Amino acid sequence: MMKTFTTTSLIALLSVQICISQNFLEKVATTKWIGEGLLLGSKASFTMDWNSILDGKFYQLKFQNQREASRESIFKAIGVYKKNEDNQVSGTWFDSRGFSFPLKGEVSSDKLIIFWGSPEIEEGKTIYTMQNDATLFVEDYILKDGELIQFGNAAYAPND
Repeated sequence: MMKTFTTTSLIALLSVQICISQNFLEKVATTKWIGEGLLLGSKASFTMDWNSILDGKFYQLKFQNQREASRESIFKAIGVYKKNEDNQVSGTWFDSRGFSFPLKGEVSSDKLIIFWGSPEIEEGKTIYTMQNDATLFVEDYILKDGELIQFGNAAYAPND
């Protein structure tokens, strides 16, 4: 009886430790997210589809947004992210405008902070914050005249 209790307790403890030690990318992988928020001052809808790819070596984000004011205009993008040592993240962004640029940042258990772009195209920052493993908040900033200015934000929920 004691052996069964000890084994069961150990398995439960390991399961809790695995959940606690997951980083943001591991938490959002294999989940499709749907969001609502503001984009350039207008109401907008958003979707994100995160997946672990290439045997878990990378994470891929398929993203799209659409402003309510211009129903025919949809922005699409794909980001490929790699978690490096010390919770650093690097990657590349590709979007429907024909732009691609580098991604750099850091990841923790509930947050992904990404600095994106290049001086030749545009630069900015995106902050992804997970709350209660069920709500994902995203804030987007663009660098303008040396200052980061917010141009979008959204709250997402899993799209089951």
